Amino acid sequence: MNKRKNVLLIHGFNGIPKIFYYFQKELEAQGYNVIIPNFTVREEINISAYFKVFDMYRNIMNEDLIVVAHSIGNPMFIKYICKNNMNIGLYISLAGFAEPFYVEGKDVLNQVIKPLKISDEEKSKNVNLINEKYSIYSDNDHIVPFKILEEYSSVVDSKPVLISGIGHMGKKIGLEELPEVIKIIQESNYKKI
Repeated sequence: MNKRKNVLLIHGFNGIPKIFYYFQKELEAQGYNVIIPNFTVREEINISAYFKVFDMYRNIMNEDLIVVAHSIGNPMFIKYICKNNMNIGLYISLAGFAEPFYVEGKDVLNQVIKPLKISDEEKSKNVNLINEKYSIYSDNDHIVPFKILEEYSSVVDSKPVLISGIGHMGKKIGLEELPEVIKIIQESNYKKI
């Protein structure tokens, strides 16, 4: 019996972006099992709240898992797998960042991201925990500064993928499809479905 591969989609500050439903539709049609947990949002966000939700999915967090994380979901995911020494098969970051930054007029967001710096220990540890990694970012992200987006791939030792004009990949830009993610999953070098 062919076991369906699990894909875990980790959302950020404002909740589930439209592209997650696109990923779900496309990947389920190809036989993947897509999981979209509801993490806390906005002022309710903190590391322990995210970790409680991750704990519910510990049984699938292994070298067969595919993870796609958006924005805040990225440092949360890296911190969790480093804390728990979990090996993951494929990780695709969307608008990932490894250090706090300041956004004018976004006080709640600024408070939430303050503790999300990826430590030096987490930087070195994650390299061996994830088999294959990609970092997708844009040249017109209105939230995360370009320099921080650009540096993320070297922090997590992933292949950088710059896609022009897709912003922060959330509600503001209205992005509804991101076929590049589906293509990465289909062409991944780690264990095939």
